[in-house]
Amino acid sequence: MNDIPEAVIIEDEPEALHLLQSLLEGNNLAKVTGSATDPFKAAALISSLNPDIVFLDIKMPGKSGFDILDDLNRMNINLPFIVFITAYDEYAIRAFEYAAFDYLLKPVEPGRLFETVLRCRNRDIQREKQKSILLAESHKKLLFRNVSGFVIIDPSEIVYIEADGNYSVFHLDADKTETVTSLLHKIEIQLPGIKFFRTSRSAIINTTYLKKINTRQLQCLLVKNQNEFRVDISREKINDLIKLMKNQ
Repeated sequence: MNDIPEAVIIEDEPEALHLLQSLLEGNNLAKVTGSATDPFKAAALISSLNPDIVFLDIKMPGKSGFDILDDLNRMNINLPFIVFITAYDEYAIRAFEYAAFDYLLKPVEPGRLFETVLRCRNRDIQREKQKSILLAESHKKLLFRNVSGFVIIDPSEIVYIEADGNYSVFHLDADKTETVTSLLHKIEIQLPGIKFFRTSRSAIINTTYLKKINTRQLQCLLVKNQNEFRVDISREKINDLIKLMKNQ
């Protein structure tokens, strides 16, 4: 995010849209690079402009702000900070269930708007720092003992790890595995970053290769080099995994 973040406003009431734009640009809080009063054009506009922040009205004719956020999630793009704006405070709980960054009530107070944009900018700085840390960690090799000595494993090659009694098996490709003399919970501590997720007591997956979550069969489908891997996931872990993937 630059010193002045770029913003998109989706608001079906032209007067409210112009007022918000004036507050943002008049106070040098953000540069509004696009706006729409038609909610059906919102997802495509946001995707094309790739803004830092989206100010999104909730109650609009034909398509709600939640519907637009569903559209964006289906498009599999990196979501910007979503700030819902509405005259109806009963939507607050649902807004945060959608992982909204903030929720502002109309008429928007300038001071409250300033706080929201400032928190977005600070959060973005922290997120970029975290990305740098994770990138550095991802290049670290892991060293484990096996039955004949030691094995060095590149975390980026791991598809999933499964427990096997007092051992753990690293699945690196369709025909490539490594068995180490270490329990799964000890391995989990050593894994870098947020790419790895414990799906059950007996498995950890690399979400880089995650393609589907089958909530009926309680399985994760992972794909590497056109090879498919199916790993069980416990029911109580599904929502946590979904939230993780949305944040990534």
